[in-house]
Amino acid sequence: MSEYSTTAKDWFGLGPRGTPARDGGMPAFIADTKDWVVRAETVMDEHPGIQPRLQRTLQRYVDDLWLYVNNIAPGPEEPYDDAAWNDSLVAYGGPLRICQELGVRW
Repeated sequence: MSEYSTTAKDWFGLGPRGTPARDGGMPAFIADTKDWVVRAETVMDEHPGIQPRLQRTLQRYVDDLWLYVNNIAPGPEEPYDDAAWNDSLVAYGGPLRICQELGVRW
């Protein structure tokens, strides 16, 4: 989770959508996100039976990220891009809260 937070912050830090820097960084961001999604799902598959809410919200977060990077394109942000990203942030709150309660921080 910490790794992907850094990936996202770095890409968003390139500037607003539609700028040359942000559009130029998009291919790497997409590739890094897809790679992280596969690795996150592998870890989840290796640990069946985890706390149900953690599993559901983490899967929702991973799915939202996958949807986001499979729909974004260079240029100005589309309304559904913003909605997909915001939905991923809501889902992120599940794993964040559950892990914090267990003393796991990132």
